[in-house]
Amino acid sequence: MDHIGKFEVKRFSKNRRMLSETYDFFLKKHYMTGFIEIDVTKGRELIRNYEKESGIKISFTSWIAKSLSKVMEAYPRFNSYRKGRNKIVVFEDIDIIIMVEREIHNKMVPIAYPVRRTQDKSLLEISNEIREAQAKKVTEKEQLLDQDNRAKYFNLLPKFLRKFLMDRYIKNPFTIKRNGGLVVITSVGMFTDIPGWISGFGGLTTMNLAVGGIKKYLTRINGKIEDRESLHLSISFDHDLIDGAPATRFTQEFVNLIREATLLEELR
Repeated sequence: MDHIGKFEVKRFSKNRRMLSETYDFFLKKHYMTGFIEIDVTKGRELIRNYEKESGIKISFTSWIAKSLSKVMEAYPRFNSYRKGRNKIVVFEDIDIIIMVEREIHNKMVPIAYPVRRTQDKSLLEISNEIREAQAKKVTEKEQLLDQDNRAKYFNLLPKFLRKFLMDRYIKNPFTIKRNGGLVVITSVGMFTDIPGWISGFGGLTTMNLAVGGIKKYLTRINGKIEDRESLHLSISFDHDLIDGAPATRFTQEFVNLIREATLLEELR
């Protein structure tokens, strides 16, 4: 008796095969990851109030990005990349890759959008840039997953040659910087109301942030029961470049900046 039942065989696209090969290189980084919760009640309230008063909706991700950039200015080592066996390159400009979704051929596709020189841009400027990136019409040249000629030609190469070129790519700090930056933020919390952390499995950058869901809960503050909102966030560092102690201090300063909503307070 056949217990398989009905099934359908579908094509595993060239784009997915290429991504799968890229993910193999992600595993070569020696990341250490922290899973943290941050009280974002104050910040979320300020964002809502600012929208009511000005009509401008601030991107939640832009707040995270600008806060991260602010702390990175005091930690230059976190904006560096290894070059060969004996050198590292420390960059001055803090470029942060933001994962945004755009509609391409009636489907939503994630696009890695680099926000350049975040240290010189205000929170509002970063927010506007992200909003524009999300709404921008994608040209054929920009459709990396479907139409980009370089991706097509790369996919036509033999697998051993693709692996050789990718290996050279990830070892070149200037190529990594030129194509986006050393920090990436991906926010999946916008797609769900389920609280929880997102665990990264690697990457090509020095630091990765994965913004998860927001948990709503009740707590007692000064004898009163209050509603609070807590953000689940995971942060990963390249352990070849960054030790645990400075990573902990960096994370503490970042958490304090978010919890106190310092940059949002400046909009008042």
